[in-house]
Amino acid sequence: MTESAHPWSEDQVIPLLNKFELFEGLPDDDLRRIAGIVEGMTLEAGEVLFEEGDAGDAFYIVLSGAVEIVKSGAHGVEEKLAVRRAGDAFGEMALLNDAPRSATIRAQQAVKLMVVPSEAFQQLLGGDSLSLRMMRVLSKALRAMGIRFANVEKAGSAHAPVVDPWAISRVMQRGMLPTAAPKVAGFDLAAGTTNEDSGRGNTVWDWMPLANGATALIVMDVRAGGFPPAHVVGMARAALRAVAPKVNSADALLAGANGALAGIHVQGVDQFVDCAVIVPGAESLSWACAGKIPGGMLGRAGTFEQFGSHGPALGMLEGFSYGVQSVAMGVGDSALVLSDGSTGLFRGAADLVAQVHGKPAGEVVSIVHKAIRKAQGEAAEETSVLYLRKH
Repeated sequence: MTESAHPWSEDQVIPLLNKFELFEGLPDDDLRRIAGIVEGMTLEAGEVLFEEGDAGDAFYIVLSGAVEIVKSGAHGVEEKLAVRRAGDAFGEMALLNDAPRSATIRAQQAVKLMVVPSEAFQQLLGGDSLSLRMMRVLSKALRAMGIRFANVEKAGSAHAPVVDPWAISRVMQRGMLPTAAPKVAGFDLAAGTTNEDSGRGNTVWDWMPLANGATALIVMDVRAGGFPPAHVVGMARAALRAVAPKVNSADALLAGANGALAGIHVQGVDQFVDCAVIVPGAESLSWACAGKIPGGMLGRAGTFEQFGSHGPALGMLEGFSYGVQSVAMGVGDSALVLSDGSTGLFRGAADLVAQVHGKPAGEVVSIVHKAIRKAQGEAAEETSVLYLRKH
């Protein structure tokens, strides 16, 4: 394996980039920025570029030669999934996250590759045009894989191992979860997502700054089957992060992300993203919800107000204009959001929060998670909990 920092000039790289859907139609300035991070690599016949399970750190375009994509099957038998030749690309997932490689890449013959390092590429994702093209490629790649990871592998032998269909989804989900809650003036807040051993990787919480400096707190959930849920959540998260620096409100954030996801929706797959956004303010909070995310406010005096839904899940109806709810908050008032749950479960969680009202936010979230797990029993599902209290 031989690497070279930059074997081509920008004028040579740009026409090559234009051949791929990911970069097609981008302004020349964007293409030159991408060309500036491109590296080169050559492989000899039989040489392995990376193995299944390795960390993803680059996207590759084949300039000449061919590589084969292989995966370990039942009883260690190798399965050839595809061949990539001159003009093809692979490794798209590495540009979105650092999840382990899902297959091994090996040169069938001498190969020349154009390499786009993921770390450098992430720094170029400030513009939504590039972000959304990346998501479109990921969506098509998942469809082409035949939803491979959504099916349990079956072999002829009764002793064949059963492959966990959601394992890769859980790995991706855990890589998306923030390590800590943000600091928001005037509020004590915490959030967390349970990681069940049999979970689907279908829910995350997140936060991001808006254009006006306010903080948007996010809870997302994907209920339907189909693609590994974390792939869908990852696309929604990327869309939200691309839109956030350009908008000032929760409803505008949902509308922008919804348009992006509706534009890349795969026909025949009814897999949409329920998403709630809270934007805390000095005297109130704003709530906007796409789909069914339970949320509500607990007043210091013991009152309870459940928040409403403001439209369909993200990606379901292109061009939809979401509403927003403004809720006054005084000292001691708090808000609770769950990623999923029946009305009874949510009201039970709200009653529990009222009983432990004076505890630190992080402890409240932990208490709610434990109670939900106990209520669900052996059928425990992953749940994201967001809690904030005005002080």
